[in-house]
Amino acid sequence: MAAAASYFELSPQAPASRLVFHAHEEFQQQRSPSLSAFNNFTKGVKVSPDGLCMLTNSEDHVLRLFEMSDDVQAPAATSILQAKEGGAVYDFAWYPFMNSQVPESCIFVSTSRDQPVHMWDAYTGDLRATYRAYDHLDEIAAANSIAFNTTGDKIFCGFDRMIRFFDISQPSRDFKARPLSKTRRSREGQRGIISTIHFNPDHSKIYAAGSYGGTTCIYTEDRGEELLCLRDHDGKGITQVQFSPDGRFLFTAARRDSRIHCWDIRNSNQILYTFHRIADTNQRIEFDLHCAGRYLASGSQDGKVLLYDLLTGELVDDGVRLPDAANGVSFFPDPSAARVAVTSGQRHYDLPPDMEDDDEVVKRVESRNALHVYEYNGGGSGAAAEPSETNASGM
Repeated sequence: MAAAASYFELSPQAPASRLVFHAHEEFQQQRSPSLSAFNNFTKGVKVSPDGLCMLTNSEDHVLRLFEMSDDVQAPAATSILQAKEGGAVYDFAWYPFMNSQVPESCIFVSTSRDQPVHMWDAYTGDLRATYRAYDHLDEIAAANSIAFNTTGDKIFCGFDRMIRFFDISQPSRDFKARPLSKTRRSREGQRGIISTIHFNPDHSKIYAAGSYGGTTCIYTEDRGEELLCLRDHDGKGITQVQFSPDGRFLFTAARRDSRIHCWDIRNSNQILYTFHRIADTNQRIEFDLHCAGRYLASGSQDGKVLLYDLLTGELVDDGVRLPDAANGVSFFPDPSAARVAVTSGQRHYDLPPDMEDDDEVVKRVESRNALHVYEYNGGGSGAAAEPSETNASGM
């Protein structure tokens, strides 16, 4: 592909990255007697489409909105807005055309345990709308995953063997349902809870859905037809699916699985690359793709942020080291730079009584649950990229 000076390329000079933002203090606050301050660990981060805000999830069921600031010498940042859910947050998503200069576009949606889908105002924190799905007993069914389609007019939600979707202009209980499998034991269709959904950004009106049953299937948006079903995570529950920016490749990750597979969906089930990280617990460890398509960043249970070059499939940087598991990763949408937001933390047992008075130990433990932003050093002209079939090696 032709080189373009506007695309980011990693500099070969060390250090490859620098910390430009950090927030941790409010993740230490106790919101209930049952929640230890040490165990309010983060559960992911998503950078807004305009690149000015970051949204985090944590164990206290609070979605926190942070504004990006380049003053790394300033005191630890605090959120400018909080949205409190009634139970554990399963998933959340930004409106794809969110622009901070257009207040009515500043919205995000979330789904949580025993709750309907909520749409939140990112300016005020107010609840803008509620979308209710009901099961066969006419009881509210909580979605396990959530995603906007590429045109931003529908919200797709994943349930047990089911996709339901809403028109955003019609909140309440108006939805359409698409069963994926007749029964839990049926050999036909996609079984299990739909745990992750991602739409192809090439506007081909297809989307990928991963399930805890261990499969990833690709469907048409308009009619829900199954186009392809992928199985190569040893039956482990799929935790994330994501298309490449050009829409030609699909990346998948699973629970308790160190592998991230890159599939060439043009050639059905061919795996071009397998990228590795440490992910041997049930905690969801996220990855993300740079908007120019050249790099993949993944968290890791050992606190590293791993940066892979998709042209070669090689690990090009692992210099970011966090004090606890790097569980959430999200690139900022700038093709000429590479900034990545990362959340850290995982569940821990309480400190032994004889260590609770050790200020140094307490400070070290408290800093584990945090939001960080790192900026990678660029090396000049680069190129938009796609995985290379000739270099595929199944690492």
